Amino acid sequence: MPSRRSFLQTSCGASVLAILSACNSEWPGEFATVKVTPSGSSVDFDVSQAAYAALATVGGMVGVDSGSLQLLLIRTAADKVAAFSRLCPHAQEDMAPDKQGAYDAPTSTLSCTKHNSKFDATGSCTSGPAKGKALKAYPVTFDAATGKGSISLGQALEFNLNDPQFSVLSKIGGMIGIDSGSTQLLLIRTATKAVSAYSRLCPHAQEDMGPDQQGSYDAPTSTLTCNKHNSKFDATGTCTSGPAKGKKLKTYAVTFDNLTGKGSVSV
Repeated sequence: MPSRRSFLQTSCGASVLAILSACNSEWPGEFATVKVTPSGSSVDFDVSQAAYAALATVGGMVGVDSGSLQLLLIRTAADKVAAFSRLCPHAQEDMAPDKQGAYDAPTSTLSCTKHNSKFDATGSCTSGPAKGKALKAYPVTFDAATGKGSISLGQALEFNLNDPQFSVLSKIGGMIGIDSGSTQLLLIRTATKAVSAYSRLCPHAQEDMGPDQQGSYDAPTSTLTCNKHNSKFDATGTCTSGPAKGKKLKTYAVTFDNLTGKGSVSV
């Protein structure tokens, strides 16, 4: 038996299908691609809280996890806190202060102590094996008088597993396609507490890997496959076999609360 989508498209034409697409929530699972309008996304902090106490003094540094997004917060001046991506671009070492990171306030220098790459106040590497590369910097608003601040992560695509459009993500291995203007994404429930987001087009021949197109996901092996030419991608988005081998899908930072089922993708 054909699905209601295919039957109506054949029998009634595109105009009826367009109307039904707008009413997607009534028929969960029938439409595999969801259109989402971006909104703002941010992470708030307060130096009076124990987790951020190191930021009470200049030179203090804190590692912050926000879903899959890993950040460094550094108190660079009395009235300023800076935020950078936390992984060294040389070998992806974690530069949290309890890992491979150290900050020297007098010279405003962040170091990856694993291979001695050094980064200036803008996040640019000035020496070491990562020289010429840069950490991603995030805008921060900070009120020194109250000790409160906010990190702007840019635009975000909000999702909610309680919405029938996203209900497939309620189970590990669930996958859904997302459209936001020119941004095409795959959202995959990769673990109980994690949803991952990747660019949706296979880097080999730009095939759409939406679940209703050429994409499939195997949860036990954490493998995403482009079924058109059998390229396979691991959890980092790297192609491990097939004609796209060696290439990568773009990954996007995701915040996700498995208790509420709500999350957002930073785009």
